Formats: sequence, C-alpha cells, structure tokens
Amino acid sequence: MPRILWKSARATAQLTCALVCLAAACGRGDDLKPATPTQLAPALASTYQSVCAACHARAGTGAPFAGNDADWSQRRAQGADALLEHTVNGYRGMPPLGGCGRCSEADLRALVAYLAGVAEGAR
Repeated sequence: MPRILWKSARATAQLTCALVCLAAACGRGDDLKPATPTQLAPALASTYQSVCAACHARAGTGAPFAGNDADWSQRRAQGADALLEHTVNGYRGMPPLGGCGRCSEADLRALVAYLAGVAEGAR
C-alpha cells in the first residue's frame, strides 16, 4: 500500500507542477490590456477569439499583444499594407493568412487594424 500512495502523491505533485507552469505561461503582465472584441463586427470578433487570440492575447508567444502600443508602434510605422502582407504571406512564426483560411482581404485588414490599434481605414 505505501507504494500506491507514493505513486499517487507523485502523480499529484506532477499534476500540480504542470498546472502551475501552465498558469504561469498563460499569465499576462499587469501593463498589458486584453483585447476587446466588441470593437469588431460579431463575426470578426468570433474569428479573433478562435484564431488570432491564440497568439495575440497570450504573453510569451512572441506575437505582438493585441492593442498594446509598445508592441505595435514600430510595426504600425511600416504601414497597413506591409502589415497585411505579413499577415497574408506569414511572418516569422505567424502562419500564412494568420491561420484564417476563410478570411477575406477585408476581414484580414479589419483584424490587423484591430490588433494594431489603428482606425480601420488608416494606412
């Protein structure tokens, strides 16, 4: 019986450690504000939550945090067309089309504008 308890205690400790590590990896810095999908049309808000937020709403992924000025200021300086090109073709760790194969160019432009914190029509 002690062997079974030891395995159970070890499994519990491993699970606890894994959960703590997962929680730490998913945590956000206090200075980062979460994206507010209410600024998007309902269909695009759903797309943001199901596709974009996997990287752009989680610290530690290497992706610029949605709406975070420090993350986007230099990127915005490249212009909306350059950001769209990165999105369409993929850039660094981001897959082509940002992982959204069903998004139109207009959808991608709106999502990029939302992520970068710029007015949708601004270029």
